[in-house]
Amino acid sequence: MSQVFSRLLCTSLLVICCVRSSADNPNIVVILVDDMGYGDPGCFNPHSKIKTPNIDSIARDGMRFTDAHAPGPLCHMSRYGLLTGRYPFRTDVSRWPEQPLIEPDQLTIASLAKLAGYNTSMVGKWHLGFQENGYDKSLPGGPTDCGFDSFFGIRASTDIPPYFYIRGNEAVAPPTDKIAGHHSPGWHSNQGEFWRAGGIAPDLKLHEVLPRFTDEAIQVIQEHASNDGNKPLLLYLAYPAPHTPWLPSEYFAGKSGAGSYGDFVMMVDAQIGRVLTALEEANMTDDTLLVFTSDNGPCWYDVDSERLGHDATGEFRGMKADAWEGGHRMPLIVRWPGRVKSDTVSDQLVCFTDFLATFASVMGVPLPEGAGPDSFNFLTALTGQSADDTSVRNQFVMRAGSLPSMMTIRSGDWKLITQLGSGGFSKPKLIEPVAGGPSGQLYNLADDPGETTNLYLQYPDIVAQLTMDLNQTVEEGNSRDSGSDVSSVAVDRSTLTGKVMCGYQGWFNCEGDGAQLGWKHWARNRKQLFAPGNVTVDLWPDLSEFDPDELYDTGFENTDGSPAKVFSSNNRKTVLRHFRWMQDYGIDGVFLQRFANGLRDKVVLQNYDTVLDHVRQGAEQTGRSFAIMYDLSGLKAGEVKNVRDDWQRLSSEMRLTEDAAYQQHDRKPIVAIWGMGFGSKSKPREYSLAECRELIESLKEDGFSVMLGVPTGWRKLERDAIPDPQLHEALKLADVISPWTVGRYRNEEEVAQHMKKHWRPDQRWCDQHELSYMPVVFPGFSWHNLHGGDLDSIPRQKGKFLWSQAIGAKQAGCEMLYVAMFDEVDEGTAILKCTNQPPTGNGGKFLTYEGLPSDFYLRLVGKAGEMLRGEIPRTKEIP
Repeated sequence: MSQVFSRLLCTSLLVICCVRSSADNPNIVVILVDDMGYGDPGCFNPHSKIKTPNIDSIARDGMRFTDAHAPGPLCHMSRYGLLTGRYPFRTDVSRWPEQPLIEPDQLTIASLAKLAGYNTSMVGKWHLGFQENGYDKSLPGGPTDCGFDSFFGIRASTDIPPYFYIRGNEAVAPPTDKIAGHHSPGWHSNQGEFWRAGGIAPDLKLHEVLPRFTDEAIQVIQEHASNDGNKPLLLYLAYPAPHTPWLPSEYFAGKSGAGSYGDFVMMVDAQIGRVLTALEEANMTDDTLLVFTSDNGPCWYDVDSERLGHDATGEFRGMKADAWEGGHRMPLIVRWPGRVKSDTVSDQLVCFTDFLATFASVMGVPLPEGAGPDSFNFLTALTGQSADDTSVRNQFVMRAGSLPSMMTIRSGDWKLITQLGSGGFSKPKLIEPVAGGPSGQLYNLADDPGETTNLYLQYPDIVAQLTMDLNQTVEEGNSRDSGSDVSSVAVDRSTLTGKVMCGYQGWFNCEGDGAQLGWKHWARNRKQLFAPGNVTVDLWPDLSEFDPDELYDTGFENTDGSPAKVFSSNNRKTVLRHFRWMQDYGIDGVFLQRFANGLRDKVVLQNYDTVLDHVRQGAEQTGRSFAIMYDLSGLKAGEVKNVRDDWQRLSSEMRLTEDAAYQQHDRKPIVAIWGMGFGSKSKPREYSLAECRELIESLKEDGFSVMLGVPTGWRKLERDAIPDPQLHEALKLADVISPWTVGRYRNEEEVAQHMKKHWRPDQRWCDQHELSYMPVVFPGFSWHNLHGGDLDSIPRQKGKFLWSQAIGAKQAGCEMLYVAMFDEVDEGTAILKCTNQPPTGNGGKFLTYEGLPSDFYLRLVGKAGEMLRGEIPRTKEIP
């Protein structure tokens, strides 16, 4: 038994007890190719001059990741991060030629799989070092000492001597012969049929290595299927190609449009096809999670692209070893039949270090403390199902391949490189800064994926923030949040039970945000500057965390005389930030408001769809959930059908409800309809109850759950409800009832009365009719600037008012809550971060959070969810 496995076994008994039956776990096959670029496979680059039918077939049957990164842009750096879940800059990777990079007690994907009851095998290129004492002796520190039951492969690349095969930890035959160095005319010195001079074993022929590894991998698959089918298999197949030397067989010579490199890529693709066939013949395909990717960028120069018309890195700049995207942005595909939807694409930020945490979640094994410090679980991006220890990667840190002083950090759309130049094989590797010029590189990858425009001097605040984040990641030694806060766990999207959901208006626009809607919901006259005298909001958001490209100047001034700024919901970065706040404080998700009276306005509808797209991304990236809520307010007779038409477009054409993050109830996607049953005989709404009922029936027929936003007096057909008994018959068709309560009570005493008079009997009525019940709670209310009412007309009482409602709902037996609202600063009901120092001056008065921290209400709503689910005790005092 290897040293690492022995130590892990002794210290992980609790882990083993928690592991589900190994029969429930899929086989895992990781195929890592060598030096293949993002632009080589046809499924990532439709203009590729290389045919890759087998890789393309994996993409057709699985999920492509468009923002996946090697943890380092060189072979040994990338492999270290892949196996250990730790950034390679945290160790001395230069010692690999003589010493192992992986420590004896360091967890790897293989030793993790052993704990979960897997058979583990590796075939191919190791390149992570052995304890070298001569090749006629054993080679400690390799794969079999890092969790693999078996290993057949080579020490490093097929251009780095000595060249010999290894089985287990012994050389099959020592490298007693000699081979002269070689390179190809017409290519750069490190391209073509390039290999270095050195020792070589008599039984190893360089052109036979690639197919030999395929033979070995197929044998592993066949033996596993025949001998030990009850235990799942982890196979790590690390091909040493299309790394140099480029040695395509005669069959592939001249077949591509990218020279001998492209021919060799085609040969690699064919070898992968043999592995896929072996899995199929062994009846293992349906039970196997298959990962395909490359270790780093290709060795491909600009002159190669110009000469052959093939961009091996696609649209990205740079190549192998570079800090630029071409050095480390990799083609990544995951196929898992029945769990990962076929022919799908994810833009989730992923690093190879994330395989460890993700495989742990797949296997049902908690990561031991300290293991995989830079590994984030992206299982939710694959399947949408919640998993223990799920964290979402928002940043990525890397060291350049040829310049140890050059570091890179990626955060959101922004990428900072700490020095000038490529840091790798592209020229120039390093550029010394000049006086008055930038000393580093800053790119916005959303606008500039080719990294052509350096924004380092234009955005000093972003440079400062990213530099601080980078230093923190390097110094702390752990980039993954190791806490047990609920925010680190993705929510279960299958039910609303136990959820605290917020209303998300998403209706704030600014001049210059691209929506062409002016200052909508900030100003009374949206076509004029949002300034004193032209204002509708009663709270001012805290923007201290926002980046400059999220801020829009107003006509107001801060207390220091600087221009006051606000945000736009049309800005993707801002919506994603809001969702990160939800994740940070354990808020489950949102109902995105979609106002039906704007569906026929093309400009407004485009803005609705833009915000919806941001929300979809935010929920996916943070493990939160979202659902659509249509607000019928303002519709005329006959216009409810507009909602039906729009929902069909969202659910069918935009495939909204297929999102893993889309909220369900009773395991069916839920759509909320707000505004049914409001009015009276003297003041009815123009759209009819019959129209609403027809909409509900059609939604139910199509297999959706329906939530109805109804008046407070819905049960007794009084107060704000229409006095029509047919309302009850229509409500019985729904799945969830949610009565509106904003403004219906004003203090803690009235909350207690409301609970007794409404929530408790409402809950009983819903229980009797097998409906779920979701009361609405709110933190306070004010619409002074919007309607001229009293400022702070329903005081927040430093959170006591909101907390009393959460307590009342729990006492009434309610199992879910709707918080009005996340971002509603218009009427003073927002819970997002708001400032205690709003702008000063005439023409607008603003509330504060009474001196409380700006995140107070986010935290309080998160605690309300914990209390609702019984995770913390129900106490009158605010936790």
